[in-house]
Amino acid sequence: MSHFLSPEGTRPTRLILALTLLAYALLAFGYVRLTPIWQNPDEPAHYNYVAFVAQTGGLPELEPGDWDSVLLDRLKNGRLEPGDSVGAIRYEAWQPPLSYLISAPLFRALSGADTATVVYALRTFDAVLGALTIVVAFFAAREVLPVHLATVVPLVMIGVPMFTAVSAAVSADPLANLFAASMLLVLLRRVRHRPSVFNRQWSIGTGILMGLGLLTKLALGTFVPLAILVIVLRSSRRITEGLLLLGTSALTTLPWLVHQVTTYGWLDPLATTRHAQVVLDQKRFQGLSPEFLGGFLSTTFHSFWAQFGWMAVVAPDRLYWIWGVLTLIALAGLTTKRRHLRGPAWWLVLLTLGAAVVGYVGYNLAYEQFQGRYLFTALVPVAILLVGGWAAWLPRGAQAWGVLLVGLGLVALNAYTLLRVLVPGFAPIA
Repeated sequence: MSHFLSPEGTRPTRLILALTLLAYALLAFGYVRLTPIWQNPDEPAHYNYVAFVAQTGGLPELEPGDWDSVLLDRLKNGRLEPGDSVGAIRYEAWQPPLSYLISAPLFRALSGADTATVVYALRTFDAVLGALTIVVAFFAAREVLPVHLATVVPLVMIGVPMFTAVSAAVSADPLANLFAASMLLVLLRRVRHRPSVFNRQWSIGTGILMGLGLLTKLALGTFVPLAILVIVLRSSRRITEGLLLLGTSALTTLPWLVHQVTTYGWLDPLATTRHAQVVLDQKRFQGLSPEFLGGFLSTTFHSFWAQFGWMAVVAPDRLYWIWGVLTLIALAGLTTKRRHLRGPAWWLVLLTLGAAVVGYVGYNLAYEQFQGRYLFTALVPVAILLVGGWAAWLPRGAQAWGVLLVGLGLVALNAYTLLRVLVPGFAPIA
């Protein structure tokens, strides 16, 4: 498959990417339609945020009563009572607003439609953002891997059933994942191609991009120190560029921060204190223990790959074994061929993953939330590392087909998981 590295390789590369997008579209459509309404994590709370923005033109305020664990338990178990209203589930009201602002015009365009139709439309919009994410992921992977391997990275991403499921849900995550992939691409290109000179346009543009990312999900703040590191490595005027990037990012987020301060006060600009007061009975970190560590590792791994609904629908052990073995093979390949991990681009990939893991661990030291989907802001680095690890075991002439077959196998497993795990998992009990 050496022709993938030549100009003549453009046609098969485009064909594989087109087929990858087609496979994603089919899978995403399946998750949009086959996942029962409200049976994605936090979906009613995200929906109500969009509805508030669309109907009032303003942003909601998180207030006591927006979190009702008893009502949520009935919702999760499919046992809503006649007097229950999902409109009371508003605990995401403290979150950054960009995803909801973007979705609001679609909500308004569907005024008069039934709730299910609006939910499916919002899910479909988010699925389109997922498609854009895998396109950006290819270009990011191309900065690290040869084209015959970079082409497989989007396949690996859609071979993660949870990524496809989250992309086909009403949530802020699809837009956050798109920004995460875009920020990684921008940083990788600066590391690889830009000379070590002052670059005002890059700093301003990247600052705006990061500000928009922060307006989508605060977890994307992990990219700010990574960007500063890239400036330190690649700029002759580090302080000036760093201040430009931070200042532009701050200006981009300023209108929302003003809203937060006027709503929640100077001492709680991110509404974290208000959030803690509202979700009083949400499970907190109880201290390190063997049980905590075991649950953290196993549930994180399971929910990274496939654990649907509100974490209630799990896959059979044999599927987790397959995903686990493939992960271990990649890790072993990266370890034995670690000379391939040298260079600033590979280090940036590893640091991006490491920053996401640190953020995830930190969150779980406050709230016990073993949800692997929180690591999808680093899914592009994960996919790059998996592909690089598998390729390390293969002769160069067999890498293209070998890794491509693994990617296709993962996509097939996703389809199997959709039809044989998710659908039966939500089937009504006779």
